[in-house]
Amino acid sequence: MSYTTMVSINGTKQEVFNAISQHVQKWWGNTDNSVSSVGDEFTTSFDSTYWKFRISEFEPNTKIVWKCVEAKHIHNGYDGIEKEWEGTIVEWVLEDKGQNAIILNFAHNGLVPELNCYEICFPAWERFVTQSLKSFVETGTGMPHLS
Repeated sequence: MSYTTMVSINGTKQEVFNAISQHVQKWWGNTDNSVSSVGDEFTTSFDSTYWKFRISEFEPNTKIVWKCVEAKHIHNGYDGIEKEWEGTIVEWVLEDKGQNAIILNFAHNGLVPELNCYEICFPAWERFVTQSLKSFVETGTGMPHLS
């Protein structure tokens, strides 16, 4: 089963969607582009690791889907992880909870326990999605990994 999580965020759908499409560097990692339509691409990097994504679905303030089209994942002590994310799909779906609150449903389709990187990737997503992204939307300050 692929990794999924959800988080309640105090903010508007537009604020959460903009964080995922326009401000990835503020809560995840060094990012070279913002995105605004299907087909747009961006790369996020940590030190010598990077992932390149292409937007396959873009429904403003509702849903955005990133497809990993290139990966170079380097992590000491983990062999065979360099290309594991290639072809995986990262899906973000926003739901109104009411009272200026949003439920963000997150899935990294293809990030499964059988992958060598799973034991480091799922807690990293937990941190970046449920803590850093949430903090960025709610306070203006995230906790990205910038190098």
